[in-house]
Amino acid sequence: MRVQEIISSGILELYCLKLTSNAETAEVAQWAQQYPEVSAEIEAIQSGLEDYAQTHAVIPNSLVKEKIFASINQQNTTPAVNLKSPGNAPAKVYSISPAWKYAAAASVVLLIGSAILNYIFYNKYKSANLELASAQTELQQQKELATSMNNDMGVMTNKNAMPVSLAAMPDVPDAAARIYWMQDTKEIYIDPSNLPKAPAGKQYQFWAIVDGKPVNGGIVTTEINGKTVHVQKMKSFGSAQAFAVSLEDAGPEKPVPTKVMVMGKL
Repeated sequence: MRVQEIISSGILELYCLKLTSNAETAEVAQWAQQYPEVSAEIEAIQSGLEDYAQTHAVIPNSLVKEKIFASINQQNTTPAVNLKSPGNAPAKVYSISPAWKYAAAASVVLLIGSAILNYIFYNKYKSANLELASAQTELQQQKELATSMNNDMGVMTNKNAMPVSLAAMPDVPDAAARIYWMQDTKEIYIDPSNLPKAPAGKQYQFWAIVDGKPVNGGIVTTEINGKTVHVQKMKSFGSAQAFAVSLEDAGPEKPVPTKVMVMGKL
């Protein structure tokens, strides 16, 4: 039996509750010596049992002790009762069978054991649900990433897409960007992944040069949820001679560019 099968079988919980047979107890002890993981799981279960017992412990009322001693004292002072039946006939003595005593004790043990096992398995069930939810979230994120990459590749490989490189201005040699001009629909997409990270309080804005004048093309987003943006759709223009990206103060879109970072002709 593999270690994980031993841990998930439930026998370790029964072992810690003293509910295993002699053969099972010996087998679990052997596993604990052979596998450190089993030994660690036993310690964890025992610790959980202690935590459960402490959490659900009930502190008796302070009057209980007084009532117990009062009852004892009353029994000690109660006069003896003559148990002889009339006519010197022997008194009937009723006793409880040891089997019933053991059955009652076993019922109590099983009840407590059942409650503790429910508590342990509930915690394992809750932990498994959390792990499943985390895995589902990660899977959804991977699906969204794959969809985004597929859409980006669709733009870049479109037969009607004309790529235009936007070169850096002399004072910002490390900046660069690329646009994809859809010749059939006149749509424009920008790849801003090579622009430097905008300083705090700043943002990038896209421009088209139409008839020699800059026309606002929208705010450029370089990052979403910590992930670099590779393709972003911008505003469309019927015609343009060139395109540019400027660095502006954060806030509403500006009517004219302040500091041009990159620029390229169509």
